[in-house]
Amino acid sequence: MTRRRKTLLPILIALLSLLLIFLAGRLFRQGAREIGNPPETSAKTLETMRLPPDACDLSQTSCRVELPGGGILTAELTPRPLATLQPLTARLTVRDIPAESALLTLSGVNMNMPFDPAPLWETAPGQFVGQTTLPICVTGPMRWRAEFSVIYRQRQLIAEFLFDAQ
Repeated sequence: MTRRRKTLLPILIALLSLLLIFLAGRLFRQGAREIGNPPETSAKTLETMRLPPDACDLSQTSCRVELPGGGILTAELTPRPLATLQPLTARLTVRDIPAESALLTLSGVNMNMPFDPAPLWETAPGQFVGQTTLPICVTGPMRWRAEFSVIYRQRQLIAEFLFDAQ
């Protein structure tokens, strides 16, 4: 084997490895999206109702919203104080509507920092729990938007809350 081939072989192996890691990551992310948003409840086929942002601060307490037409949605993020790079548990309780699934979407308010929705798993009828982590913001404390989405009867209900995290 020539000297040139000996030097190119490790480079080609490294490039191929990076390509495989990239493709595996894309497949994993696609699978996570499909788990969090099943095809039969795709947002394209749903009637969406977005509630006005609630003044309740999720970094201080759980937040309760009365739904139009009846029902109550209670959202909570713990542990408090909410902080970046620490696992957060999201809890959502829905009363008086037949919730089929739920998602939590977090995004930065004063800096565009969106990331994939976190599926919330049903632990009992109307009770959903999930895990997520806030990414770090290099500029210091940051204002966040939490959107809890509930799917029921071909409808999507979105409740929005704002909070601050260190």
